[in-house]
Amino acid sequence: MRTTTQYGPECGPRRVMQRVMQRVPQREGSVDPKRRARPLLAALLGGLALAAPHAVIADVEIDRTVEMPADGLVFVENVAGTVEFIAWDRPEVQIRGEAGDTVEEVEISSTSKGVQVRVINRKGGRQIDGTDLYFRIPEGASVEAETVSADIRVSGSRGDAVILRTVSGDLQVEASPGRVELASVSGDVELEGEVARSSVETVSGEIMIVGVAGEVSANTVSGDVSLEGGEVSLGRFEAVSGDLILSLALRDAGRLTCDSMSGDVNLSLPSSQEAEFTAQSFSGSIHTDFGKSARVSHGPGVVLEHREGDNGARIRLESFSGDISIRRR
Repeated sequence: MRTTTQYGPECGPRRVMQRVMQRVPQREGSVDPKRRARPLLAALLGGLALAAPHAVIADVEIDRTVEMPADGLVFVENVAGTVEFIAWDRPEVQIRGEAGDTVEEVEISSTSKGVQVRVINRKGGRQIDGTDLYFRIPEGASVEAETVSADIRVSGSRGDAVILRTVSGDLQVEASPGRVELASVSGDVELEGEVARSSVETVSGEIMIVGVAGEVSANTVSGDVSLEGGEVSLGRFEAVSGDLILSLALRDAGRLTCDSMSGDVNLSLPSSQEAEFTAQSFSGSIHTDFGKSARVSHGPGVVLEHREGDNGARIRLESFSGDISIRRR
C-alpha cells in the first residue's frame, strides 16, 4: 500500500531518494502485489479488475473509444515509450497509439467509475520496446499514470487530481486540477497551471513550476528548483546540490521553508510582503532587501532575523555552503 510522505526540515540525498523511490513504479516482474492496493484507484474504480470486462488489443495499432463519467479516473500503466493526455469536452476516452514489438497485450477495462489501461509486455525479454499511447480524456477527469522509462504529458485537465510517477522519464503537466503529485528519479519535471495543492519530487532532474498557489512542495537532490508562483499558504522546498530559485507571495499566516546543502537560495517577494524572516548560511553569504544580516558571534556563518509587518507569516531559509538572496520585486 502506498504511504503518505511527511516533509520535515532535514535535507539529505538519502532522504529525498527514499521519498521518490517510494512513489515511482518498479520494473515488470519486481512489483510486490500488495502495492496494487492504491487508495485512490480503489476508491474511484472500485473492483475494476474483478468486475469489469476486459478488451484485449493484440494489434500493433491502437484505436479505441470508451465511455466514462466526466469526473471519473483514467489510470494507465506503461513501461517504455510515451503517455500523453489531452482534455476535451466529451464524456469518453479516446485511446490511440502504437504498441511495441515486445507487447503481449494492451488491457482496457472500464466501469461507471473510470477507465484503466495496462500495457503488458512478454516476459523473459532483455529489451522492452516502447509503446506510445495518446489519450483524449474528459476535462473533469482525474489522471493517474505510472511508467518506467516513458515520458508522461498532461494538458488541460481540471479534475480532482493528476498523479504521475516514473523512473527515468520526464513529466510535463499543463493543467489546473485540484491536486498534483509528480515523482521521477532521473527525469525533469515541469508543472504549469492554477493548482491549489502540488507536490513535485525528483532525484537528478530539474524542477520547473509556474502558476501554482496554495500548498506547494518541491524536492530534488542534484537538480535546480525553479518556481514562478502565485500566493502560497504553505511552501516547502529542498535541494541537496541544486539551487532554489523562487518567485512568489506568501499569504497572511503562511509558512515558507527552504533548505539547500551546497546550492544557493534565491527568493523574490512582493515589495509589500510582510513576514517574520529567519535565514542562515554556514559558509555562504546573505543578501537581503528585508532587514540586515549579521555574523554569528559564536562561530562561522551568517544569520538574518527580521520582522516585516505583523501578519503572522514566517519564512525560514537555510543553506550550508551556498548563498542566500532575498529580494523585493
